Amino acid sequence: MSVDSSGRQKVDFAWGNVPMAPNDDRAATITNIGGSTGDYGWSQTTQVASARLVPGSLNNHQNVESGWAGYPDFLKAEGNYIVTEASGNGTTVTYKSFNFLAPGEVVNITGLSVGSYNLSNATVATANQQQFTVTNSANGGLITGQRGKVEAADALTSYDGVGSGNIIVPNVLGDTTAVAIDKLRDAGYELANITTATAATNAAGVVTAASRTAGSGVTTITDASHGFVTGNRVTLSSVDASVNGTYTVTRLTDNTFTVTTTATTVLALTGLTGAVVAVAGTIKSQSTAAGAANTATTATITITPWAAAS
Repeated sequence: MSVDSSGRQKVDFAWGNVPMAPNDDRAATITNIGGSTGDYGWSQTTQVASARLVPGSLNNHQNVESGWAGYPDFLKAEGNYIVTEASGNGTTVTYKSFNFLAPGEVVNITGLSVGSYNLSNATVATANQQQFTVTNSANGGLITGQRGKVEAADALTSYDGVGSGNIIVPNVLGDTTAVAIDKLRDAGYELANITTATAATNAAGVVTAASRTAGSGVTTITDASHGFVTGNRVTLSSVDASVNGTYTVTRLTDNTFTVTTTATTVLALTGLTGAVVAVAGTIKSQSTAAGAANTATTATITITPWAAAS
């Protein structure tokens, strides 16, 4: 095995079961020797500057938890920690959080279900890797199962520990409301910024035709003014044994959409009076389109589920 001057393996990182191992003993330059047979396009020997990695005292968890802030220097990024539990006694609020905070650091705490525990510019009073406390009169009882966030109060960018400043909005169409909210929170939305609208009317539509070519499960369904969009979940009935069931829709036109069946035989049905209805409780629409980038973490989004079939 090739090792450096400290006896470390000459790698920047080792994956798998071997912990990430920054090699901070690299030389100031590395030399690429070219020009030999088979080195297509190499005309001369080159030297490439090579800065040293500076891991400092941070461990692997800190580097990952802070989103590799300041890579390759691994600058400490106070914050980016998750709060799973909080309690107050009228003088001190205790937050359960795997963290690397220190007394005196100033943080913002957001996303907790009890608003009085969401604090701005709070000074850490005590801290260890399992929890930290701040001096505050909030006394909202014990709350568990939380997914709050702790961030440095003076952070301006993700490299300063503010976390992801923007969200790439996930697609939640067709998901149940609970799953949709979980996806949105995973993407970075605060729970308080996710609104569930009143359930949309869910009247059954009439399927008048269904067609499918041989060898393909993609089945085209005709339902005048169906109102579905790609991603909606629907249930088809009284159409055909090879079609009846629950599927995710791909919208074609105002009057047609497709579903993918397990059957791949030819189908050419017309004059039908089948039924199609959205799956109650699944998401019909989201106010910010899936895939939208540069959406601020403080932005709001509204999801609308389907009501029970009528």
